[in-house]
Amino acid sequence: MIVFSAFLALSKNEFIQQKTVESKKINLLIQICDKYPIAFDIIWALSFNQNIQQQLRSNLSFMTKLTHLAKECDNEQICKIIHGILWNLETNHQSHSTLNIDDSTTFDIMISYSHKEKVLCKQIYDELIKFGYRVWIDFDQM
Repeated sequence: MIVFSAFLALSKNEFIQQKTVESKKINLLIQICDKYPIAFDIIWALSFNQNIQQQLRSNLSFMTKLTHLAKECDNEQICKIIHGILWNLETNHQSHSTLNIDDSTTFDIMISYSHKEKVLCKQIYDELIKFGYRVWIDFDQM
């Protein structure tokens, strides 16, 4: 069980997600869901990756199982996880480029950051700038 908990923590990392895609081992996680419910949690964390989303969507029996469990689930935590996976797999949630931003208002944003997350902060900064927001972040202190 410790191995699953460790992989759950690691599965949020993009590098680990990409390696999971390349190894095509998502089906192994699907197979062990009934015996080890933490596998659903791992799949949920991995399901933010578009390539993993494609692998999950292509497994029709798993998709059917998720839909059934979402309706018949008696464990509140598992229900939350199942709904999270299904939400990530919905096609109308795939593209982040469909954001509707009211261009009539420009926001000033200040980003407060953790030194451990400076790469993520830079990515957020770049995306906000791309959408025309005026953003302040103290890169000199990073």
